[in-house]
Amino acid sequence: MTANWPPGWRKGSDIRAVLLAAGQATRLRPLTDDCPKCLLPVGRETILARAVRILGARGMKEFTVVDGFRGDMIRRALTGHFPEFDFTFVRNEDYSTTNNAWSLMLACNSFDAGDEPIFLLDSDIVFEPDVIDRILAEKTPNRLGLRTTGIVGDEEIKVRLDSTGRVVDLSKVMPPATAAGESVGLEVFSAPSVRALSQVLNKRMKTENRINEYYEASFVEMIRSGHDILPVDLAGLRCMEIDTLEDLTAARREFPES
Repeated sequence: MTANWPPGWRKGSDIRAVLLAAGQATRLRPLTDDCPKCLLPVGRETILARAVRILGARGMKEFTVVDGFRGDMIRRALTGHFPEFDFTFVRNEDYSTTNNAWSLMLACNSFDAGDEPIFLLDSDIVFEPDVIDRILAEKTPNRLGLRTTGIVGDEEIKVRLDSTGRVVDLSKVMPPATAAGESVGLEVFSAPSVRALSQVLNKRMKTENRINEYYEASFVEMIRSGHDILPVDLAGLRCMEIDTLEDLTAARREFPES
């Protein structure tokens, strides 16, 4: 793919990576009884190490990581394996009673939201490097990875687009027939939109007590206030979210070279 790289963004050098890794992943028990999901191996490395390695190879050196369940294991794994990167760790003490929107709020509150763009990802995603390259290659300030091929199930975060191709809704409960595809949990937000996102998250979490919702609800509120988000079609590229043993088995089959 020939890309028109935004100045300074070709290798992600101006972007802070935000990784959410707080949950216990009960659907993967007993593998996750004493181990965070992101530290399960796929190929020769863990899910989390693979993601950090790929992002780091594209110039991202600043990482904000929200941990919770067995968070000390995650911290030791990252600082021990990647001493060259700058990690800021944030503990979600309420990981068992909150959802990823709460973790994202904690992340945004830990740095000066609005000073820099972010690359947001959940820590349970296995992807090939070209996925990140395709997302970084887009010039639009706010974007999300979209899987447009294959079956989009009821449990997936589905995406609806308007007639101009902009995202207008994200939801699990959206009828699959009305969706353009599945959001894969990889997003880039510009600095001004990070500031707006932080404000929305704090309002929804702290004022409205929506502590158990997905962060996509905050994305939708941002969209309705004027912050456009455009999809990046990841058709033809491998990108998998690990929720179940079946997912893990499929990822290990798909990425044996990791």
